[in-house]
Amino acid sequence: MQPVAHRDPALFRRGMSPASKCLIGLSLSAALVALDGRAIWSERLRSALESGFAPVMLALQMPLEAAREAGRGLVTHGDLLRQIAALQADNDRLRTLSRDLEWLQRENAELRSLAGLASDELHIQLVVELLQNGRGLSSQRFLITAGTRQGVHAGMALVNPAGVVGQVIASSTNLSEVAMLTDLGQNTPVQVARTGARAVLVGEGVPQRTSLRFLANNADIEPGDVLVTSGLDGVYPAGMSVATVLTVERDAQSDFARVVCRPTARVDSGRYFSVVAPRVPGAEPEHAPAPNTVPSP
Repeated sequence: MQPVAHRDPALFRRGMSPASKCLIGLSLSAALVALDGRAIWSERLRSALESGFAPVMLALQMPLEAAREAGRGLVTHGDLLRQIAALQADNDRLRTLSRDLEWLQRENAELRSLAGLASDELHIQLVVELLQNGRGLSSQRFLITAGTRQGVHAGMALVNPAGVVGQVIASSTNLSEVAMLTDLGQNTPVQVARTGARAVLVGEGVPQRTSLRFLANNADIEPGDVLVTSGLDGVYPAGMSVATVLTVERDAQSDFARVVCRPTARVDSGRYFSVVAPRVPGAEPEHAPAPNTVPSP
């Protein structure tokens, strides 16, 4: 039977102590340092080792460098995305400002043209703003931002630089409803500017379309003639542009000609209008107030 010491596993066998290993390593290091300082062959050996292991060191560094480059690429890509988003936001903001500027320029042009309407024949009661179009595609009425509190009453005329727009038919405290010349049942006394022949312009309830009534079949009128207000109704001032003749149809069996006209003033291309009344002879001219863009409470 073998002794117990010979059956001990190799795991528990003791070899050289750590202190001895440390002393041997320090001695070898000191010897290498001394030889490296005095011998030339050590430099050649070191250079050869560096040259031989350079590809290995480069290969070991490549994954790390690739990871660093990928990280820098992700950071740069994120920065670029943020810069693009900021530039798009700035571009949208500039487009909005440009549209607002164009809108303000158009409104200023309208207001300047309305200011030029004042004359001895026109009494501008108020400059008003369109608030809401009538309901329905064929509606020929709309609301304006002025009412009885601002001195606007039913029966007053509404005009813009292009000509007559319509007539106020109903007023509340701060709002009024306007019927355009094209509204069904609207009758406007007019006369042909070229000949002075009088007739009545009638709305047909169709956008941009009116017709003449009570114009003799043999009357001197032709397409392109301009119709102006005659002033006989006491609503519209005389001499204001109303419509342009489009077609003239003459029927031998009728006493009156069929004349189709197009109003000169377009509501869909303007936002501001003037409420006017015929100038009373001898009255002092008044200046138009600023547009009432927001209804008073």
